[in-house]
Amino acid sequence: MSSKKIYIFVPGYYGTTLVDPKSGREIWGDAREIFLGRKTLAMPIPGMKIKGALDLKPHKLIPDKKILGGLLKEDAYDKTIALLKSTDAEDVIPVAWDWRADPIRGVKLIDEAVKKAKQKYPGHDFVLVSHSFGSLICSYYLRYGVQDYFEAKENWSGLAHFAKVLISAAPFKGSMSLFRNMFHGIKFGFNPNMQTPLAFCTFESSYYLLPPHGEDFVLDEKENKISLNLYDSETWMKNSFGLFHDKLKFSKETFEARKNYISLHLSRGKKFNELVHSEPVELPVDKKKILYLSGFGFKTTNSGVWIKNTKRPNVILYFPKEFKKWKSAVNTDIIYSDGDSTIARHSMKLPQFLKSLNTKNIHENYSHLDILQSSYAQTQIHDFLLH
Repeated sequence: MSSKKIYIFVPGYYGTTLVDPKSGREIWGDAREIFLGRKTLAMPIPGMKIKGALDLKPHKLIPDKKILGGLLKEDAYDKTIALLKSTDAEDVIPVAWDWRADPIRGVKLIDEAVKKAKQKYPGHDFVLVSHSFGSLICSYYLRYGVQDYFEAKENWSGLAHFAKVLISAAPFKGSMSLFRNMFHGIKFGFNPNMQTPLAFCTFESSYYLLPPHGEDFVLDEKENKISLNLYDSETWMKNSFGLFHDKLKFSKETFEARKNYISLHLSRGKKFNELVHSEPVELPVDKKKILYLSGFGFKTTNSGVWIKNTKRPNVILYFPKEFKKWKSAVNTDIIYSDGDSTIARHSMKLPQFLKSLNTKNIHENYSHLDILQSSYAQTQIHDFLLH
């Protein structure tokens, strides 16, 4: 075997640029578009006309960017790629995937990248390195390969490709922030359309990153937990969640299209998560070295406060200004938990199948991106890769 290694790197949510295949124009990843443009990242939905929605395609890894002449700096994965190249790498291959889409699409792109690289570099050891949502889909790939969720049988075909695996900051039990974003969206610069509530409602991945039943809770004004039962499409219709929100102002003619879209991805998302968390049937004979890095020590959104005494059925508070608007006496700190500022600590806990593989778990005071970028983390990664 060659002493040189091939690194397959799978970035997380936001980590891949998205381009319009017709014009070749970069929509996500272009600083001018993000901060000053008018394009949206909303995905097309069958049977509906979503204004501005484009069939965007993944293109390349998001680079670190200096914006407005260096006044603003957005860190991405440049340090991570540089670290991998500085070790014993023959090549570092980033996998561009659409983080808005059904995870199985990303899983298939990982498999394509691995098989193509194995043809190019026969006899080399392969190492998988991933971050955040990318680590979640990699976890599925290691155990089930490219099988669709409803036909998947444990076969460890993905794991068989690699000598070592490094995963980090994985949202194994989802993130309440995705559900929050369906109500509020996220503002990027002065672009009012980039990631609106509607955009998040159209993202297929939003329905795969919901917390599982029993952990998908909000609080009432007496601070009692209420399960949202988010994997039941009837809940969405009853409470005007997501695409059923009255503010989106869809016509009645689109009702079936909205219902079908939500039902499809909720059922697939539920199955995806069940497979990730199911007990292993039989462990692989060939043991591999696996390292998992996760962070803590940062305030992380983990819930919301549901105001039920209103004419609207879906008033859930997430931000201090909302608590003031609705005159809620609940302490706003109650909606947060410990985590890495993006993923709650409890969501990042290893599922049983990774524990069964004797995965080494390093849990440190890291924020979500620093888990791969900080100098101390990079020392730990470097030691794992070379020993």
